[in-house]
Amino acid sequence: MALASGASGVPEECLTIEEDTFGMHKDPSTGESYAVRSYTLVNRNNLQVKVIDYGATIVSVKTPDKNGKFADVVLGFDDVSGYERPDNPYFGATIGRVANRIENGTFQIGNQRYSVAKNVLGKHSLHGGERGFDKVMWTVEKGCNEVRMTYYSRDGESGFPGNVKTTVCFKLTNDNKLIINYQATADRCTPISLTNHAYFNLAGHNAGQEGLYQHLVLINADKYTDYNEDSVPTGEIKSVSGTEFDLRELQPLGAAIQRTFHSYGFDLNYVINSNEDKSNFHLKFTARVIDPVSGRYVDTFTDQPGVQFYTTNSLAPIPGKEGVLYDKHSAFCLETQKFPDALHHSNFPSIILNPHPDVYKHSTVYAFGVVNN
Repeated sequence: MALASGASGVPEECLTIEEDTFGMHKDPSTGESYAVRSYTLVNRNNLQVKVIDYGATIVSVKTPDKNGKFADVVLGFDDVSGYERPDNPYFGATIGRVANRIENGTFQIGNQRYSVAKNVLGKHSLHGGERGFDKVMWTVEKGCNEVRMTYYSRDGESGFPGNVKTTVCFKLTNDNKLIINYQATADRCTPISLTNHAYFNLAGHNAGQEGLYQHLVLINADKYTDYNEDSVPTGEIKSVSGTEFDLRELQPLGAAIQRTFHSYGFDLNYVINSNEDKSNFHLKFTARVIDPVSGRYVDTFTDQPGVQFYTTNSLAPIPGKEGVLYDKHSAFCLETQKFPDALHHSNFPSIILNPHPDVYKHSTVYAFGVVNN
């Protein structure tokens, strides 16, 4: 394999990156058709991550279990037509301009008020509105061990101000880390909060609720952002102590879900504790999830203040890869992010990106492995 220099100056092995056709996408606004391409990164351990340029979407992550047997551990579809479905719950997609909710689909910057699409409950904006970053074509540049995708969002797109250039880089390392780096610049003040919406089931994408319930989970958070009946933050930050949301100790996920109100599950923004993990690029340790049956685990690290932990509580049955019917409680999401509805709460970290030369930056690491016992 060829070598390239990493950030430390130490040579890195270049990975195999396989490119293929994933289908055709017709832009609903222009009528133009585009060939959707997939890019599969394969490291020396044969761990595979496949992404597509429609929605800068993760469509597959294949990791080994304790016996060396590989399985795809993210939910998704076999071709682009599934990702175009109106009921696609953002499987694996890059979310923007603003991840999560904006109350009443309105916000103000300076003296100017803006309105964006109200695509949830007919009241609020969710994940960038009707046509967010998950529903557009991105341009691609392949590197030594990464795939870099770029999208230019024009002023007024989906109601948001300013021209924005966004780059998402998917990097796979030989120690089984999937690193996602986001950058964005704008020519006007505009809100930016990006994330990835991968749905994981470490027992395999086809393992369903039974497989998910056997997982163990730990979230490194003492607090969470409280929310109302519409899942919009109230602005209050509460302690998890004494609540069903306390996941600071590794515990069975199925039992934790059963403890929630009406066994609904988790759909909550946790305030990540601020301790850095210096072995992971000075990012904060965010979560650990283990499937004790297969032995697979994923550790999450980020530089963001929050993580949305979601257990597919409202997922209507939808046919996915290999004809598998995905349903309620069939996966979990760890969406690293700024706090939801930060535009309306001055005590939350700001999501306003000022014009160039200011740069939005966000890094998240998903570290895959197998437990020893």
